[in-house]
Amino acid sequence: MRLTPFRTRPARGPLLALALATARGGGLGACGDDDQPSAQAAPAATGGPVSVRNCGREVRLERPPTRAVAISQPAIEMLLTLGLGDRMVGAAGWNDPVPAALRAANARVPQLGKEFPSFERVLKTEPDLVYTTFAYGFSAEGTAPRERFEKLGVATYLSPSECGGQDAQQTRRLAFSDVFGEVGDIARLFGVPGRGAKLVADLRARLTRATGGLDAKGVTLGWWYAATKAPYFAGCCGAPGMITRELGATNAFEDSRQLWPEVGWESILDRDPDVLVLADLTRGGDGDSARAKLEFLRSNPVARRLTAVRKRRFVVVTASDMDPSLRNVGAVEKVADGLRRLGVAR
Repeated sequence: MRLTPFRTRPARGPLLALALATARGGGLGACGDDDQPSAQAAPAATGGPVSVRNCGREVRLERPPTRAVAISQPAIEMLLTLGLGDRMVGAAGWNDPVPAALRAANARVPQLGKEFPSFERVLKTEPDLVYTTFAYGFSAEGTAPRERFEKLGVATYLSPSECGGQDAQQTRRLAFSDVFGEVGDIARLFGVPGRGAKLVADLRARLTRATGGLDAKGVTLGWWYAATKAPYFAGCCGAPGMITRELGATNAFEDSRQLWPEVGWESILDRDPDVLVLADLTRGGDGDSARAKLEFLRSNPVARRLTAVRKRRFVVVTASDMDPSLRNVGAVEKVADGLRRLGVAR
């Protein structure tokens, strides 16, 4: 979500040669291991051709991927959670520390950068699939448009939640069925549908436990991601809106069709949410951390008039909890617990 573009050095040496060779039809297989020092050996994959529909296009593979690259934390964690770390030859785009259960597997995946790696850097790993959560990653400003990879025979997958991009007016609301559908797509592409089905069953069970008996009707939530002067609050249609609906509560900016509209504090005061859900970002920008948010809320003359501030009704989640991802189930658990603890829901 809103990562700062990774600035890369001009391609040179084997990277440029690879891009030129593949553009002329040489294929990714023409480049030997000496040209990819960061890549790890990949296991053989079994299974025939497989395809899924993704954001209006077909993603087709002759066999399950063995050399996948994940760009963005949700994509990284999806592959690791499905036990596919041994099929990954690179990853980039961490926002938060990975969950403890994934740390060992994550440490074995070659790192291509904290944010968006260059097109050439990704090609150097000789990937057979590039997977990202955010549409920005498949743009000229991010890593590269999908077409550039596909012309070289590299399959791509974009999280369905981002088919329209972050800046567009959203035409539909994200639902947990979309998150579970993505699990199914990835599991199918990698030839592990049973793992995907089990994961979805586990996630559904957690949602049922988290919301069982919860009465949050009439409770309004304000989801603050970042920035202080013109803060980003969640609109109707992304992960926070989906989580809010799962809880049976109301999103303070449900009427906004933008994923993350910039709003003013007077507007927030007009909505006066009962509870503020604060993202605790680690990147160090304006109003990123939960501590910075709390300090601002206590000092700003408008913000400190909010009911949630006066009554100290805050729930803190990670940045990744607010992105469309497997972590959204954990966010439901955290916010449900917070609402009960704060006494605004039963």
